[in-house]
Amino acid sequence: MSDDIKSAPSLDGFSGIKRQNLKSRQQQILDLLFEQGNASIEFLAEHFDVSRMTIHRDAHALASQGLIDKIHGGITLKNRARTEKNVAYRQHRAANLKKTIIQRAVSMIEPGQVIILDDSTTVAEMLPLLPARAPLTVITNAVGVVQALAPFPGIKIICLGGDYSNSRNAFFGLVCEQAARSLRANVMFMSTSVISGDTAFQNDQDVVKVKRALMAIADDSVLLVDSTKFRQGGLHRLTSLSEFSRILTDNQIKPETLSELETAGIPIEIC
Repeated sequence: MSDDIKSAPSLDGFSGIKRQNLKSRQQQILDLLFEQGNASIEFLAEHFDVSRMTIHRDAHALASQGLIDKIHGGITLKNRARTEKNVAYRQHRAANLKKTIIQRAVSMIEPGQVIILDDSTTVAEMLPLLPARAPLTVITNAVGVVQALAPFPGIKIICLGGDYSNSRNAFFGLVCEQAARSLRANVMFMSTSVISGDTAFQNDQDVVKVKRALMAIADDSVLLVDSTKFRQGGLHRLTSLSEFSRILTDNQIKPETLSELETAGIPIEIC
């Protein structure tokens, strides 16, 4: 038997690669849903460069696990809290890509400050570390932030009301935006769905409006984004990256992307 034949990959090896790619895509689909609540089959097929039938199969697999609901022409996150509790990949991903970002973000907080926390899952990773920075005043539209920090007497919480979104477990809409404009904060910590070029995008226009309103009342805004967020795509323009006081990301960002941002004068920091 020739060496070429001996070293040829087995069919099992190819199957393993396919299974790994499938798992990775389904994880990314869930991650996208955590950011925007729902997505169309057409958008997902284009985003992952696969057929609509492939996305339908992924959707069926995720639905069978009770993680999503299939709706007409798309899918939606079934139960945010349940999925956060049961999907191990989110913990693994946070440990690998977000840990140093979160630690750096928390280190920027001074006791006595008024801070804003948005409803993103990245910012949610900060919550266990915040009581050590008390006293703090926290402004948020996210119910999860309120629930996590309420037991700590050193943290004063101001929750912005408005139209409640079950998929994001947070408040949005005109009432929320108007409430934000009556306040002022030292710094806002936030994330976004996609960074394409020098622009941050969000896939939900209601989320865009509230994030903009919150950014407007903060002296500084800090964007927390792991390297997977730097990609083509996005629907609604949130803001230019130059509007942030600092952008924190991990060391897996592509060198060419980092170089382009630094050349453009974008305040990006590798954690």
